[in-house]
Amino acid sequence: IPVDVDPETYCIDVAAAAEAISSRTKVIMPVHMAGQVADMDALNKLAADASVAILQDAAHAHGARWNGRRMGELDSIAAFSFQNGKLMTAGEGGAVLFPDDESYQDGFLRHSCGRPPTDRLYFHQTSGSNFRMNEFTASVLRAQLARLGEQIDTRERRWPVLARLLAEIPGVVPQGRDDRCDRNPHYM
Repeated sequence: IPVDVDPETYCIDVAAAAEAISSRTKVIMPVHMAGQVADMDALNKLAADASVAILQDAAHAHGARWNGRRMGELDSIAAFSFQNGKLMTAGEGGAVLFPDDESYQDGFLRHSCGRPPTDRLYFHQTSGSNFRMNEFTASVLRAQLARLGEQIDTRERRWPVLARLLAEIPGVVPQGRDDRCDRNPHYM
C-alpha cells in the first residue's frame, strides 16, 4: 500500500505508514530517497510494534549513513541497485545486505536456484532463480568502491551551494535533510 512521504526529506512518512498497517501487512519498504535515509529509528520501532519486517530500498543510498551506521547495519535487509544511473554502476544488477545469518541463508538459497552453497548434487531446497552476480561485474563494482567515499565528500561539500541556487527558482524546493543522516551521497 503506497503511503505519503515527508515533504522535507521525500522519504516515507512514518505516521502515514503507521496508519496503513493492517492485519495483511507483512513488510514496510522505506525508500532512502536521493541519498537521504528514511527515519529508521521510528520505522524500526513501528515494525517491531506491528510485528512486520522492514525491507530497505537503498538504491539511492550507496555510502549513506544513519546515526553513524551504514546501510546494511540498520537491523533489516537493504537492497541496492547497480543500474546504469546509480552512484555505483555495473549496467544492471544489485546487491542485498542481510542483518543476520538466517536471512542471509534464505537469500542465498533464493539467489542460487534454491541450492545451498555446499550442494554438488543439484538438490533444490526451495524455489529460486539465478540472481548471482558474475565476477566481471563484481570487479567493476569493487573498483568503484575505492572512489565512492571521495565522491560523496565532494557532493556533501557542494550540496549547500546547489540547494541555495535551486531554492532561488520559483516553485523549486530542494530536498531537506534529517541530521541523523550523517552521510548523504546526494544521489541525482
